[in-house]
Amino acid sequence: MTLFQARDERAVTALSEKYRNTCMRIAKRHLRSNEDAEECVNDVMMKLWQCIPPEEPRSLEAFIVTVTQRMAINMAQRSQALKRGGGAAPASLDEIAEAVPARETVEDALHHKLLTAAVERFLDTLSDDAQTIFVERYRNDAAPREIAVKFGITGVHVRKSLMQTRRKLKRFLTEEGLL
Repeated sequence: MTLFQARDERAVTALSEKYRNTCMRIAKRHLRSNEDAEECVNDVMMKLWQCIPPEEPRSLEAFIVTVTQRMAINMAQRSQALKRGGGAAPASLDEIAEAVPARETVEDALHHKLLTAAVERFLDTLSDDAQTIFVERYRNDAAPREIAVKFGITGVHVRKSLMQTRRKLKRFLTEEGLL
């Protein structure tokens, strides 16, 4: 962050060395080719250079993952629009759609900000295991099988935890008046 604050171009190189593989993995999930994923990651690095500062993310990794997912999804949507169809949203987005409504208009920006803050508060209420599984699935877009292998647990445990956490999230957001 110090290099970004000083506007030192080595910041992008350092960031790329540390997070490029993570960004590529995320981009490849949404895009059909390695070339598109590479272009997306390069765009992410440029975007980060442009927005840090003034942005000072609490978690740099979470910020990078979020920017990468958004850019990859936008690139995939543009590509699909050009081709007039084909492709589908990642399965993880379908799963969580019931609990978290999609942002469709600019007018919903405030609601989205409140919703994001509420989800962060909700995550703080979860056990470390449930929080880690949830974040791996929905922020890092990892498949349940990947999560199970990564943490040495069963796929059944992962799916059960995700189902319970989605239900709790829906209840929490309803109580907060956001659903």
